Amino acid sequence: MGRIHGHEPRGPGAAGGMRPCCRRAGGGGRGALVEPAALAALLAKSAHGYDLRREIQRMTGGELEVDAGGLYRVLRRLEDEGFVTSVWAEGDSGPQRRDYELTAEGRELAEDWVAHLRERERLSGLLADSLSAAMKKDTE
Repeated sequence: MGRIHGHEPRGPGAAGGMRPCCRRAGGGGRGALVEPAALAALLAKSAHGYDLRREIQRMTGGELEVDAGGLYRVLRRLEDEGFVTSVWAEGDSGPQRRDYELTAEGRELAEDWVAHLRERERLSGLLADSLSAAMKKDTE
């Protein structure tokens, strides 16, 4: 992996600064998943926002429904940071729309998100196991 916007990507558990994905990861709620969900949808194909929302719902089996306003804010920020590009395209019916596409840096950011989410999944499992064990001891 290369450098992304002045940040050195780091592997799971690496000491030092955060990967770009991690600084926006938030508290772990569903809103924190908008960026990696948008990246995953854009890896499938370039599209405009409403198509991306539908792709996110399809990919997650309806488990993650992304707010349109939040998705567009994420897409604008990703574009400002060079991870996504957009062009105005004529709609089949109706007004122009903005079609989004990942850049090479956006693909690297997606790789960083995979590492971050896998590490978060591992740590969540450890914490769940610890909580379960402590509750079990508490009831004995």
